[in-house]
Amino acid sequence: MPHLTEVQPSPQQNDNRKKLNIETDVVHVPLASDPDVSDASVGEAPVSTVTSGGEEPLSAEDMLKLMAESERAAIAVTDLNVPPPGIVTPITRVEERPMVAPGDGGDEFPGVGSATSIVALLVPLTGRDSELGQAMLNAAQLALFDNLDLATTLLIKDTTGTPEGAANAASEALEEGAQLLIGPLFSESIRAAAPASRERGVAIIGFSNDRAVAGEGVYVFGFTPDQQIKRIVTYAAASGVRRVAALVPHNDYGHAVVAALDESVQDAGLSVGQIEYFATDGSDAEEVVQRMAGLYKSSDSPSQQPIDGVLIAAGGRQLRSLASFLSFDIETTRVRLLGTELWHHENIPGEPALKGGWFAAPPPGKWARFEQKYQVSFDSQPPHGAALAYDAISLAGMLIRTRQIDSVHSTEAGALSATNGFAGIQGVFRFGLDGVAERALAIYEVSADGFKVIDPPRPGFDGGPMQ
Repeated sequence: MPHLTEVQPSPQQNDNRKKLNIETDVVHVPLASDPDVSDASVGEAPVSTVTSGGEEPLSAEDMLKLMAESERAAIAVTDLNVPPPGIVTPITRVEERPMVAPGDGGDEFPGVGSATSIVALLVPLTGRDSELGQAMLNAAQLALFDNLDLATTLLIKDTTGTPEGAANAASEALEEGAQLLIGPLFSESIRAAAPASRERGVAIIGFSNDRAVAGEGVYVFGFTPDQQIKRIVTYAAASGVRRVAALVPHNDYGHAVVAALDESVQDAGLSVGQIEYFATDGSDAEEVVQRMAGLYKSSDSPSQQPIDGVLIAAGGRQLRSLASFLSFDIETTRVRLLGTELWHHENIPGEPALKGGWFAAPPPGKWARFEQKYQVSFDSQPPHGAALAYDAISLAGMLIRTRQIDSVHSTEAGALSATNGFAGIQGVFRFGLDGVAERALAIYEVSADGFKVIDPPRPGFDGGPMQ
């Protein structure tokens, strides 16, 4: 049976296991039914994300520190205070189709017979970001149950939240025969783990969204800012927006957003009026907005195209603060506020200044079912990053069933760049030849009581993968 190894349970977990007659060294998980590959529906992220205890969402600074890379906050916009529910929690089997299926509607995958496959999950279970790492491990267990075959072993390796720990975890997993590494979380840890994996010819599917680490057998699975910016800018242009300004954090993420904005506006036929950088601690938010308001008022002259769109690349308290200052200095009824997935938080609809704003994010769909299964299994709410882990482990199951797990180190093999992509909790995705995940995103509008999808994502991908 597929099983987990390498993580020791707590005494309390052992007590729970004894009551349930569960072994203390290996988790045996029943195999779910074979995937129905005709299920190519798009699914993903929550329309609203639940936080613990009604606490304030993370600030932009907190989110950016948490991810430690360009748009690391994209998988951490929620409160990640997820209590460790235990490595081995009884999972109630529900007979239903797996939540990840190929998006091309082709034939069913062949089985692998009695062959043994080994996949390793590299996440921080101690040290920095261990709460998120534990949540991702929980989701991996669900994916193991739903989408991996009887002969697959899932190795669990603790990266300790450091590059050094990630390098050690990768080396250990490779020594134990891992054919695919899932993780680590952050770009610096992926860089540290990559040399050993490349030496062995084993691919890494990392949760980073830093494009710079992709290539040579390393795949980036996170949500990159350039795809979100392109999606929202293209939609805004098609809806009549002609000149945009931007408020971005003064860090690597902000610079990545600006680069993506410059490229996107050229393709969409828009112009950029002004870009203002704000401190990630929010200390200069009012000053930055006042500078932008000055430009807005000066652009109202007949000789200039007026600013009719403002991109705010922030989330949580930082986003609400910037939007509130804007509403005092700019007539927001004449300006469309635009955003990224960082807006996708349940506390955002309560901010009047953001009402009517548009942002790009993964579509709703399969999140509700995933969230329910996660909560039943672990008695807690899953953060966004947990869905990434579920989809990545499920993708590994597909590679095993199609006997391609040993060939994904080379992007030329095409195993991860299927024409129509794959449908998972995080929506339709595939990998480009550059190793970066290409995703189909929806456009949301902020209303007084939630978010509504005003432009759904495409159901699949046309043409070849991104170069």
